[in-house]
Amino acid sequence: MATMNLILDTRRAKKDGTYPLVFRLRHQEKYRDLNTGYSVKEKDFNLRTNSVRNNPLMNEQLEKIRSGYYTKMIVYIADNKHNEDVDDLKDYLTNKLTTEVTIHDFWQEEINEMKNVGRIGNASIHQTSLSVISKEVNLNIPFDKFAYKDLLILGNRLLKRGVSVNGLSVYLRSFRAICNKAIRLDYVSISWYPFKKYKIKKQKTTPRVLSIKEIQNYFALDLHEEHPLYKSWNIGKLIFLLRGINIIDLMLLTAKNIKRDRLIYQRAKTGKMYSIKITPIIQELLNNFASSDTLLGILSSEAFQNQDRKFENQVQRKKVLNDHLKKLGKMIDSVEPITTYVFRYTYANVAKQIGYSKDLIAEALGHEYGNSVTGIYLELFDLEKLDDMNDAIAKVVIE
Repeated sequence: MATMNLILDTRRAKKDGTYPLVFRLRHQEKYRDLNTGYSVKEKDFNLRTNSVRNNPLMNEQLEKIRSGYYTKMIVYIADNKHNEDVDDLKDYLTNKLTTEVTIHDFWQEEINEMKNVGRIGNASIHQTSLSVISKEVNLNIPFDKFAYKDLLILGNRLLKRGVSVNGLSVYLRSFRAICNKAIRLDYVSISWYPFKKYKIKKQKTTPRVLSIKEIQNYFALDLHEEHPLYKSWNIGKLIFLLRGINIIDLMLLTAKNIKRDRLIYQRAKTGKMYSIKITPIIQELLNNFASSDTLLGILSSEAFQNQDRKFENQVQRKKVLNDHLKKLGKMIDSVEPITTYVFRYTYANVAKQIGYSKDLIAEALGHEYGNSVTGIYLELFDLEKLDDMNDAIAKVVIE
């Protein structure tokens, strides 16, 4: 008789260090895997209980999937008592189950998974995209019921509503990613793919950056500790001096990320490791924050115990910070409104203006490289070179 168990597929590591969770069907000497759409790190999977450690929400979702498969298996085995075939069983389970999964439910489960693994930025974009798109077209249908013409209708409706070309691009790219994931998980055939003929348009935009004079003025602001914008001002300086660190990554840093005189952390979105020297200026800024669960102490322990609460907390903190940064921008009369990402672009712009190469700047920011040879070379960059560039940029801005 065929059996099914939840396992961690350690043959296929992802960029973020996680492995796919799959239900493994086994009959006689053959086995086939059913993707769940979830992935976790090896240390987070309990081999004894075949469950994910400290993640009741994910375990609940996995149990729903398991229950659905078992219900179908019972029917299949009853109809094929003497002719069980693992390939036929897999086709039966995936084809039967996919007709019951709606686009909306599948998309929401993917968003929940993003939250679970700390991909807060992606989760936020997808949540917004799902909310916007579901108001224009019916997503409470299986994937194969959504046609190319529906995609055309969706695009036209959003543009008529006043959504910009780039805004439309963001929503449709999120939707396209979900469609691609559904195809990879066999929820729908690749022949269905509505984006095969649809070209997502995008208008070129100029990245928002501060001039060298403006970033100098930002650092030169004279704010006392009791000023309502004091902490946000210091967070902005930290983002810049930590090589344009992503605000979510900055909020999640803990004392464990400090190794001697270096800040070492893994980017939540890409899994890339960063190692940044903690200069006296950076340490002085960190000293302004009363650390508890995190270095900045702006995320409570309660937020870490509940994934949804953690997500909402991070989104709210980022929104408040951006509101404060815009006020600080007005104080220095910056041409561009200041947001957390402005510091990242400004860091790259300053580095370029004082003569550093695009390759070294890309390495500092953690970008991927189009040329594989260049990428291999950059992996060998001395940390000292990145530290020297960071020091030079700080001197230009602060002195």
